[in-house]
Amino acid sequence: MSRRWKEFFCVAGMAAIVLAGCRKSESESARRTTAASEAARHPPFGYIDTPKENETVASGSPGYGWALDDSGVASVTASLDSGPAKPAELGQSYPGVREAYPTFPNSDNAGFSFLIPPVAAGPHLLVVTITGKDGGKTELKRHVLIKESRVQGPG
Repeated sequence: MSRRWKEFFCVAGMAAIVLAGCRKSESESARRTTAASEAARHPPFGYIDTPKENETVASGSPGYGWALDDSGVASVTASLDSGPAKPAELGQSYPGVREAYPTFPNSDNAGFSFLIPPVAAGPHLLVVTITGKDGGKTELKRHVLIKESRVQGPG
């Protein structure tokens, strides 16, 4: 066998050893990548029922909607103008969701509720963030107009 072939087999053998040693870490990395890509391909989804687009509401008033994910919903939060996110209450019944999405986890209790965070009067962007148990995230956005709160003084 010529020297060139011996060098080729030696290099090829070393490459096979290196690749064999990498398989475990590659497969773990591939599993993480697959889970992340699954979350990206199948992100959570939902709907903000209340408040409606461009509706005038007061700080502290309730908001409602529903959220689903094929891995289950881990959390739902609400914020205004990228301010601090407040957790929504999950696990509420919401008409029609179970019938429309019977194979999704907790579709019979997909409803959520939240309070409109306190902010100054004027136009604001409501952001409801749904996080799936697989780490996927979706933002639902709605423009709202916060009305001025009028506190009556002693009369």
